[in-house]
Amino acid sequence: MFGMILFWLSVGALGYHFIGYPLALVLLGKVRPKPPVRPREDELLPKATLIISAYNEEEVLEQKIENAIGLNYPEGRLEVVVADDGSADRTPEIARSFADRGVVLHRFEPNRGKNLVLNETMPLVTGDVIVFTDANGMYEPDALKELLYPFADPQVGSACGELVYRNFNENPIAEGYNRYWELDQMQKRLEGSLDSLLGANGSIFAVRKDLCRSIPNDVCNDMVQPIWVAASGYACVYQGGALSVEAGSSDTDDELKRRSRIIGRGIRGIAAVWPEIAARRAGLIGWELLSRKGLRYLMPFLFLGIFIGSALAEGWFYNLAFVAQLAVYLAIPIGFRLPDGALKKAISPAVYFGIGNLAALQGWKKVLSGSELGKWQTAERPFETETARESAAKPSSGVEP
Repeated sequence: MFGMILFWLSVGALGYHFIGYPLALVLLGKVRPKPPVRPREDELLPKATLIISAYNEEEVLEQKIENAIGLNYPEGRLEVVVADDGSADRTPEIARSFADRGVVLHRFEPNRGKNLVLNETMPLVTGDVIVFTDANGMYEPDALKELLYPFADPQVGSACGELVYRNFNENPIAEGYNRYWELDQMQKRLEGSLDSLLGANGSIFAVRKDLCRSIPNDVCNDMVQPIWVAASGYACVYQGGALSVEAGSSDTDDELKRRSRIIGRGIRGIAAVWPEIAARRAGLIGWELLSRKGLRYLMPFLFLGIFIGSALAEGWFYNLAFVAQLAVYLAIPIGFRLPDGALKKAISPAVYFGIGNLAALQGWKKVLSGSELGKWQTAERPFETETARESAAKPSSGVEP
């Protein structure tokens, strides 16, 4: 009896996360008043500051700055800032070489963490709206305008653009992550249709300067800032036409480190924002937070519950479920060793499923052990040059208009 209860509780929680929650957002969107139609006029675009967070980014920074200063945005209304977190390579030298084109460098030493650098940079900028981005995210020419059009409405406090991962060599890590990312983007769009977006894409999101806060060093800036904005009663919107392009991961170890760090920071982020959500009785954003982020971080334990439950329960159905799970889990390490080809691509979601759940367990371990999560390491990204060249290309699949 215990095995059956554990099995169905775990299945129900996962089913709600993947199916029930998106359906609930759709239904809520049909009964709630529609968000206002906001003007799309260039003369109403705000004065903005684009902050490029950088740590040892010499491989991509020149391309990123060229991309930023070449954006289609009204002249005189965009400030480009590089916030350097004590880089040990040519990152500050590259940023300084653009000084005559208006690029501002704020360099902080020693390396201490992205959020601490942002906390000190934000009061120094001149824009009314701050756009946050990473050095490896290349914007399409009109991305900034698309991102910032909603700020003509004073009730809009934050906006998030669309982040597209390009897989340049058909590797299974990037392919599997793309499938996961499509679900995440779909949920973001549905939340954005309610003007209540939960978190953002760190590559392309914006917040009114007077709503930005200093944040702890061990949480995700792109998660915490928009949630605080939404909890304060401002609209957080999703702008699918504002595209940023990044190269997908290709190295398993790098992806494990990256995902576990993000999940660890996300878990601590929930703890950071929950007191204000509770104090302001922000029921919608609290429900979204638990339904999307909370259940996602608990996913490895839910899958473990299904596995243990099916092993303990009696009956052919549970026996079949146990064998099916065992087959998937055995396919994951085999998938890593397969040569490139159609079969490896076909099982890439299962491969990334294994990576994602292992990363979540490592994230929990880091949180519970009190590991330092503030400082960052720049992962090797061998396809960044191709990303920069092809940044205006449309995604081939998985992106809705």
